[in-house]
Amino acid sequence: MLKSLQTNEKLILLFFYFIALQPIIDVLTTFSITQLQVSATVGVLIRILYMGVSALFLLINWKNSKIAKYAVIYFTAWGIYLLINLGISYMEKPIFYFGEEIKYLVKLSYFNVVLLNFVFLFRYFSKHLNLAKVFFHNIMIASVFIGFVMVIAILTGTSLEAYEWTKTGFTGWFFAGNELGASLAIILPIVLYFAILRTEKVKHFAYWIPFILVSFSLIMIGTKVGYGAVAITLVMGLISAVIALFAKVKHFGNLKVSAAFTLALLIVLGAVTPFTPVFLNTYAHIDLLEDQRQQAEDQEPVEGVEDEPVEEEDNNLNSLILSNRDLFLNQFGEYYAEAPVTQKVFGMGYAGNFEEVPKMIEMDYSDVFYSVGIIGTILYFLPILYIAISAIRNVFKEFKAIFYPHYALVISSIVLGLGIAHFAGHVFTAPGVSIYLAIVTAYFYHHLKEEKA
Repeated sequence: MLKSLQTNEKLILLFFYFIALQPIIDVLTTFSITQLQVSATVGVLIRILYMGVSALFLLINWKNSKIAKYAVIYFTAWGIYLLINLGISYMEKPIFYFGEEIKYLVKLSYFNVVLLNFVFLFRYFSKHLNLAKVFFHNIMIASVFIGFVMVIAILTGTSLEAYEWTKTGFTGWFFAGNELGASLAIILPIVLYFAILRTEKVKHFAYWIPFILVSFSLIMIGTKVGYGAVAITLVMGLISAVIALFAKVKHFGNLKVSAAFTLALLIVLGAVTPFTPVFLNTYAHIDLLEDQRQQAEDQEPVEGVEDEPVEEEDNNLNSLILSNRDLFLNQFGEYYAEAPVTQKVFGMGYAGNFEEVPKMIEMDYSDVFYSVGIIGTILYFLPILYIAISAIRNVFKEFKAIFYPHYALVISSIVLGLGIAHFAGHVFTAPGVSIYLAIVTAYFYHHLKEEKA
């Protein structure tokens, strides 16, 4: 039975079809939370099951592939490390919530399990199955579904609000706005590449509808991440299409038409910017900062106490860019400074050494470092670090290609995912987002290896 599962084409394809199911799972999650008032959602259970099957698939193939073998060794080491992390958290933390600790570590581990399984699938089965085509098709299905849901939800007035007060934005029938924005930002460059690849004539504008839907969705969320992702993707798409056009590259469809469409959309983005939620939200945030400054000035100074000089402009800029995440970052810095050596090395667990209400920083690299410590951070990022080094080494052998739409936009997708992980979080710590970054990274790594071969 195990031998039949090792090469079962339906199971292999199912790992990829799961990408197209992501937005459906997210809509069911929203229904579960808002209508059924259930916190342990169906989405969580399905994703844990998928993660388990992915790990099991690597395990049953560990004798057939070096990738699977190294993955199993890595996960064994990671699992042992997490047990040590849990034990130290139990002994050292002021408040220890076992369920929350386990849930956080499972969510954190999801990315690497899925990443290494996709790397294995691409490398081991692409000779017999066109997995690149399956990858693109399922990304497109997911993007179109999300786009239509957002449009329908906004037009019918049934959309959830992205913010509770002051700011404006919509998340459609998706519960988590930050996660939705991060997912769409990672998807967007792939959707644009697909449009460029398929466009031969002006009448092929239909291929650009998914890109427009995803861009509309990102803009309507009202976050800086969403707007920035659209702007960056369009600029990268235009530059790469123009460079490929002058280089007379033939396999990207009609580059003149694609460049014209991309430029037109970039102009439209600039024209509608003053009316977008993110533009209004930026001014709302600035007004809020001004009100806080005015209130601070109106407070009567305490006699005998001199105010220390404050870098007000820097503070305001940090608040605007990081949405006050820098305050939580400082708090975790204090936790870490006061923590014993064991926690500095092995981590402080979920939400650090909190004494009242647990709260994450929502800046993934910092959250990972403080939760699993120095050794854990190195161990956690080891797979993607290896892929990055391998990719850099291989990509310079095809240096010109990184300026053409394929590499330029796939790299943009990965860079956006990694960048959002720092500024807004909800990438490595959110399974519904990290799966997109995992499959794009695995595809990129595989494609570079194929080109090298």
